[in-house]
Amino acid sequence: MPIPPNMQRRIAHIDVLLDMAFQRSVTYWNFPSETECRWLTVENQVHPMLIGQHDALVIEGDSGALLSAPDGGVLHINGDLNFDLESGAFHEIVIHGNVSSNAIIRTGGYSSIYIGGSMRGRVEVTGSSKIWIDGNFTGSLLTGDPSTHLYIAGDLEGIIASRDDPSLLFLCVDGFASQKLISAIASIGYVIFNASVGISDVDEGIYPVGAGRRLTALGNSYSRWCVLSRRDGAE
Repeated sequence: MPIPPNMQRRIAHIDVLLDMAFQRSVTYWNFPSETECRWLTVENQVHPMLIGQHDALVIEGDSGALLSAPDGGVLHINGDLNFDLESGAFHEIVIHGNVSSNAIIRTGGYSSIYIGGSMRGRVEVTGSSKIWIDGNFTGSLLTGDPSTHLYIAGDLEGIIASRDDPSLLFLCVDGFASQKLISAIASIGYVIFNASVGISDVDEGIYPVGAGRRLTALGNSYSRWCVLSRRDGAE
């Protein structure tokens, strides 16, 4: 079966929030006759597959072999990603389930990635990316250039670092993220690092505080994040 209707509506909502990040997918679901892509549907993927920039591939189950879209395109996986995925140029990736711990997503160009489950694997980005995770993030992300927008509906427990020179990182975590982890991300030295954390182990407020905050030559903070609530019992 294709991506279920409730998830289609979810992604259509996210598409607006992320400035039309999944426009080709939403157009196909709503107006299939207007799509500019060649859509192909396959069962559980057990052999490597390659698609072109005008192709759109729907995998009706899990992905268990290499997926390649070097010139861009659209990839829908109505299951889990259990193997590596490589993509470049302008592309949209929709994963209904989880990204397993042994899977690596390598992307260049302009990436729009939706993960309906949890992110347990690794994402390596060289270009700009908009990544939305509806589960927990326990894997790792190497951010690209010039900008990375990362939204996590669950908890953040994984690793975020910069692939090359740190540029722009915008992070929103609805669930829990420790102050130690957010501070470690800020210490990487992103030109701009802005974050919003739903629940943490420090008091509500805007951080960092004190004389130790990172400053530019103009006196503006490189990094700024807010904590909306403190977890009960956190020390």
